[in-house]
Amino acid sequence: MELIMKAAAVALIAGMMGLLIKRSNPEISLLLSAAAVTMIGIAAMSFAGEIKGLVKTVKTLCGTSDVFLAPVLKCTAVAIITKLTAELCRDASQGACAAAVELAGTVCAMCLAMPLIMNMLKMMGGMV
Repeated sequence: MELIMKAAAVALIAGMMGLLIKRSNPEISLLLSAAAVTMIGIAAMSFAGEIKGLVKTVKTLCGTSDVFLAPVLKCTAVAIITKLTAELCRDASQGACAAAVELAGTVCAMCLAMPLIMNMLKMMGGMV
């Protein structure tokens, strides 16, 4: 809860400052947005250890291997990076770049999910 409050405060302050600066210096406004995103991202990474612990617990309880959990986590990371990058491109009025980043993110996520899909199909084939 504390993290989201700090993230919201940083985002709102950066947003308001960006609006003031954007009229005279749009480049600095974009850098301010990128810096705010970086700061919030670094703060959010402090919870990576807790997520790692949860993944280990799930693996132990369910008896699953990294074959099932790794693609899900990697796809989540790709989605986060894609969303943030596309929004920064849109803030810079680069809609085509944002669309290209989203396309690349979709392709990457699909490629990362392929081993999971194949393993699930093998498991379903073994049940029949």
